[in-house]
Amino acid sequence: MSPEILAGLRFAGPVLLSALLCALVVRSGIRDAPDGGRKTQKTAVPNSGGVAILLTTALAAWLAAQAGLLSNAWLDNGAGTILAAALVAGVIGLVDDISSMSARLKLFLLVIVSVTLAWLGPQLTLPGMPAFVATAGVALWLLITMNAVNFMDGSNGLAMGASAIMLVGAANLVGGSGPASDTAHIAVTASLAILGFLAWNLPGRLYAGDSGSLGIGALFGGASIVVAQATTVWTAAILFLPFLVDVMLTILWRARSGRSVMTAHREHAYQLMIRGGWAHLPVAAIWWSFSGICWFAAARAPAHLAIWVFLGLAAAGSVLWFGQRLT
Repeated sequence: MSPEILAGLRFAGPVLLSALLCALVVRSGIRDAPDGGRKTQKTAVPNSGGVAILLTTALAAWLAAQAGLLSNAWLDNGAGTILAAALVAGVIGLVDDISSMSARLKLFLLVIVSVTLAWLGPQLTLPGMPAFVATAGVALWLLITMNAVNFMDGSNGLAMGASAIMLVGAANLVGGSGPASDTAHIAVTASLAILGFLAWNLPGRLYAGDSGSLGIGALFGGASIVVAQATTVWTAAILFLPFLVDVMLTILWRARSGRSVMTAHREHAYQLMIRGGWAHLPVAAIWWSFSGICWFAAARAPAHLAIWVFLGLAAAGSVLWFGQRLT
């Protein structure tokens, strides 16, 4: 087989397989019904498209390992642990998609996933900080990435499309050589699988569900730790700013207003835009664009300036958030 054909299969394969598996998920009967509150759809919509994304990513990773595209140690160098955590988080989300797990139980299980990945996955060393503090910080970060993707998954194409850009950005920052290249390969594969899913999601024919948002949140969280190892923690955080700004400011806004931060709501900036008459695609495109800008900034920022780039972009995003909120 020619190198050109092999390269084409590496890129087109995950897209096509994910799209095919999405068709099977649609036929599975799992549905996301309107709730009269947070959800925007008027009728029940097929759900749990994240299963297709994660299965495609796992199968493609296994095939890549068999073909020698991943190192022999990919299961032990952090990449396999990250993928396993994403699959476990996806299963937790799938159970919630099917049976509506209680919020406390789901949070407890996600804490276990976060702590386990922080303990067994890529280790982050921070100057002047004890190892257990760094591990606790990683666990908290992983919990944030999973929940943030979940919170932002309420508009067709937004969360998964932006996550695909973030994953490619993470792969770009990690590089294509050394043990971290296995994580980069899996991140790119997941982004390609997301493209296959978006063919169903953009028209509103299939939702990712918690299986997708939690699984991809865990996968990006793990990949971002590898980015932090290769660059700085601020560089990794820059990639996630499009979600961090909306999620954190919305939580603070609700807390300041005396409303529960644990209750499902429709007060994120993207939700207010849709309620105000915006179509889903333009809203998603705004977050895709911000994700691309953050990727570019993270790739260009010198290590000693990464914190200032993070703060500058966070400030710019906050201005836009407040501007949308107050109009």
